[in-house]
Amino acid sequence: MLWIRLAAAIATFGVTIHLAAIAGGPSWYAFFGAPPLIVASAREGTWLAPVSTAGIAALMGICAIYACSASGLVRRLPLLRPMLASMAAVCLIRGFILIPLAINHPELRNAFEVIAAIVWATAGAGFAVGFRSTRVPQASRE
Repeated sequence: MLWIRLAAAIATFGVTIHLAAIAGGPSWYAFFGAPPLIVASAREGTWLAPVSTAGIAALMGICAIYACSASGLVRRLPLLRPMLASMAAVCLIRGFILIPLAINHPELRNAFEVIAAIVWATAGAGFAVGFRSTRVPQASRE
């Protein structure tokens, strides 16, 4: 239960920092490692930065809600197990992809990227625990 709640907290924090980046402007985007195109969009005041960032925040919000569902904080959501499995896979890949990428991309060997990878892997482990701890409902198979 602790792991899935940790995943929910990580996802909720992700929502918060993404929305804060929209409010904080270009320097916040740059600090959180947004691609140069997104930082430039924030500087120029175009829609790409806020819309894409809000989209990412929405996806993280969905992750948080599904984690809360797996931990029993909210009612059981549809497709709970497949969603948790998908979230676990994406987060674990994001967490562990740094290892091979950092070999050929030394710019990725910095504290921010390492911490982000650890956080993503932790969230992935939480979603995986949530997947393993939830049962398929008897009335309908997901």
